[in-house]
Amino acid sequence: MTLHTISDDEFKNKSFNNIAYLIFGQNETETIKSFRAFFNIEVKAINIFPWGTKTDYLKPTVPGICRLDTSDNKIVIDMYGYQSAPNNMHDFIRHEGTHELCHAFADILPKAFQRYPEGAKINEILYKNHMGMIKITNPNTGKPVGNGLLGKMFNETMMDIATAIANNSFDSNGFSVTADNILKEPYKNWNSATTGYSIFTTLTRLAIAAFNNSAIINYQDIISNQKTGFPRATVKTKVPNITYKANDFLYGIFFDQLHIALIYDNIMGSGQYKILCEHIDKVFIDSTRNGRMPNSNDVKQFMNALQTFLNRKINAYLSNGIIDRDWANRIITHFNLIWQEMQREYSSYFSAEELASIRRAART
Repeated sequence: MTLHTISDDEFKNKSFNNIAYLIFGQNETETIKSFRAFFNIEVKAINIFPWGTKTDYLKPTVPGICRLDTSDNKIVIDMYGYQSAPNNMHDFIRHEGTHELCHAFADILPKAFQRYPEGAKINEILYKNHMGMIKITNPNTGKPVGNGLLGKMFNETMMDIATAIANNSFDSNGFSVTADNILKEPYKNWNSATTGYSIFTTLTRLAIAAFNNSAIINYQDIISNQKTGFPRATVKTKVPNITYKANDFLYGIFFDQLHIALIYDNIMGSGQYKILCEHIDKVFIDSTRNGRMPNSNDVKQFMNALQTFLNRKINAYLSNGIIDRDWANRIITHFNLIWQEMQREYSSYFSAEELASIRRAART
């Protein structure tokens, strides 16, 4: 069976399974079955339209959307299927199918696993997991703070990254790229469809590297083992009987977006994750709307913050005996590889004085 001959129902099931296998492990049939029952309660419709159909939400430049129906707070997914689609759009349609269901998973998983159902208050602002992002409101009035959401850039680009990993792992039709290469290399090397978000994926790969707690873990081995999903992978620290998430970002983006904010604020100071997201979300929205690369200085500001975060985190881990120097060096080396890539990709080069300033900030 080739991709373009499958029915809409088969397309929905394939898209669901691609991401479910990635999140839970292909052999975790009972877990997937249980989650699917919850998913079917939270998602009231997955609408597949012939390619090119214009609706209130879809057009060729917006080929899919995962949205919240405010009348009942249930999810509706609208996307194009293979009907009427030219052959050169089939890989893109396959990508979009998994991408949109990724969004639904990222919203539903924190509810299914009861992660901060009442939210958390940070600097008199209420933070709550919402649609794969963080909703921020005034706890007294319920009104949005700012535009009301944090993590738009991370949300969209991580769905593209996860889709590339899932499709390469479970739906590659032959040639595939490993999860570890996708996390390490630019999007042009992923064997995956290119989207309007692709140029931002290196920023998110840098964030993943900054939240890394183990640079030696092989994610493709975890996925191929089929017994557990890669976001919840854990690593034993040097402190007896204590485990950390192998990567706090990969875990948090699906299971608990607040986890990312709390980890970042713990290192950088209360409210700093909000500042980071507000900055890069604005850059992301402005750049995608205008179809251009992000400004070099905006990218540098983001890189600066993540470098400082990683340096402070590593210093804290070393001071508390959580990791040793060799372990720390592996994490830093992996981060620096993506950092150097970003300088070239976005022409965001740092002077010696700027690097010295970042090192000083890590000690404060």
